[in-house]
Amino acid sequence: MLEAMRNSLRSPIAKVFLLLIVLSFIVWGTGDIFRGGTGDAVVLVGPEKVTVEEFGTAWRQEVNYRIRTSDGKFSEAEAKAQGLDEQLLQRMISEAALDAKLSELGVSVSKRMLYNNIKDYEAFKDPLTGDFSDEQYVQALAQSQLTPKLFEDQAKSGIAREQILAVIREGAITPLAYTRNSINFQQETRQVESVILPTSAIPVPPQPTDEQLAEMLAENPRQFAIPERRAATLVMITAKDLTLDINPSDEELRAIFEFSKNKYTKVETRSWVQVPVDDQITADAVARRLQAGEAAADIMTDMKLAGTPIELTDADIKNSPDDQIAEAIFAAADGATGATEGRFKWAAWKINGITPGSEKTYEDVVEELRDDFIRSESQNKLFEVMGDFEGARSDGLTLDEAAEAQSLVVISLPPVDRRGTDENLNVVKLFEDAPEILATLFDLDELVESDIEETEKGDFYALTVDEIIPTRQPEMEEIKDALRSAWTLQQSSNAMRELASAVKKQMESGVPAAEISAKYPGSRVEIAILSRYEQEPSIPPGLAREMFSYAPGKVGFGVAGASNELVISKLLSIIQAPVIDDATLMLLRGRVDQEIGQDIEQQFINGLLSSYTIRRDEKLKALALGDG
Repeated sequence: MLEAMRNSLRSPIAKVFLLLIVLSFIVWGTGDIFRGGTGDAVVLVGPEKVTVEEFGTAWRQEVNYRIRTSDGKFSEAEAKAQGLDEQLLQRMISEAALDAKLSELGVSVSKRMLYNNIKDYEAFKDPLTGDFSDEQYVQALAQSQLTPKLFEDQAKSGIAREQILAVIREGAITPLAYTRNSINFQQETRQVESVILPTSAIPVPPQPTDEQLAEMLAENPRQFAIPERRAATLVMITAKDLTLDINPSDEELRAIFEFSKNKYTKVETRSWVQVPVDDQITADAVARRLQAGEAAADIMTDMKLAGTPIELTDADIKNSPDDQIAEAIFAAADGATGATEGRFKWAAWKINGITPGSEKTYEDVVEELRDDFIRSESQNKLFEVMGDFEGARSDGLTLDEAAEAQSLVVISLPPVDRRGTDENLNVVKLFEDAPEILATLFDLDELVESDIEETEKGDFYALTVDEIIPTRQPEMEEIKDALRSAWTLQQSSNAMRELASAVKKQMESGVPAAEISAKYPGSRVEIAILSRYEQEPSIPPGLAREMFSYAPGKVGFGVAGASNELVISKLLSIIQAPVIDDATLMLLRGRVDQEIGQDIEQQFINGLLSSYTIRRDEKLKALALGDG
């Protein structure tokens, strides 16, 4: 396929076509031209997708909600720092997987089902009658900067998903005995007594003899074997290497600027409060009171006006509830009030703030244009060089010869093992930066050339395995330091285990912990109450878990992670959970049912996710977040 692309790129028509592609790349970004793009989708989940617009809208709603509920003490930057963008995307991926399954099953939501669902929303009810109101419905959505269509599409999807998830959750009904046992299990605690010995209590092993080292090598041949290493010749093709010869003219950059001018234009936005009323007289009266500084909600309550005020923040003229009212608002000065007849009703309004629009000049963005041009053109050159390089190899040239014909750099790589370390156990940085190259190296046979492959960073490479150095057993002198370290570690571990076993035996035979501790300077005795779900700082986690499987009087030991202290603990007693009356137990059963239902639901979603191919586009995700 690469050869066919290479040949087609040499025709005049193809070159004109490529120029158009380059121009579109500069305006819209390069996307994933070599790994298969996702169109306008941030994520593809089987047949479903999460588009840039959908993810961007959901992100803004999420951030705005958190800002409102925190009284403005939360920011979008904090949301990103806390990873909320990834949490939101994972939630939308799960929803897309559910939507795909619902489509397969033919599950849909009728208009009546939708109406029956949304008519009970308090926000959509008339404050006087308590019934669903079309007018209140539109106003409430406008306050949330949602259109009825967008809201209804989201509601339909949510209802459909809930149909299948509710069946899964509601099937989880636990017996009362299970609930009692579950609560008893969770609330049971255990009292332990521990002797804690410092590292100084462990005997220091002597220096090993050569005979001991030789014996260790003989007993552990696989542990000390020199692993297989491979040497290779590598050709890297990167867009960065091709940027030096790219120098766009001023005319080219100006043409691109004119073509993409909208990208550098920010429309004016305004914030205002809007009070819907039935007639001009009422609208004028409300406008006068708004001008006097009264709050819109107070005015509506005092004048017994139905509904609630519509408040918009940083809205542009095209995304306003009523375009006729918006035209009047955008023609007025900051702080102005007025009364305007809209398409549906009259409204009084007051402007609370104006964010002026802006338009960048060519001079403002020329460097950005230049960088985009160079990046896009280098990607195009990379595509052409890649095709010519692969074509030369198809014509019979070796990797080295094809690289020389294209003036590409050939790199000789030292022998490395599967971890990317050389014979001196140093990590080769190239393999650290591009682990895909290391994987390719160990997938091939000796003297075999790879196909052109791509790294995660978008660079391309091909390699030849020059030599495979097989695994071998070393001479003792080659690894004497490693043997000595391993022997010392083994002896220290044995000494620690012997000491712990001796103390364990004494504690099990009834020797008081204080008496044992007195024999070892720096040691101490501690008594602790262990819970299944709260870590006791002095007890190693593994030992604490063991204590919940012990009978009273049994002793175990472990090593504290941070201090390396030796902890020998004896279970003194099992403290049963408090007795729970039947009424409380019935209440707790609902919680247990809910937990089990959630576990089953999550397992179901995990199963769905594993059944679909999921593809992400990080560039489009950044674009949706406003970072692209």
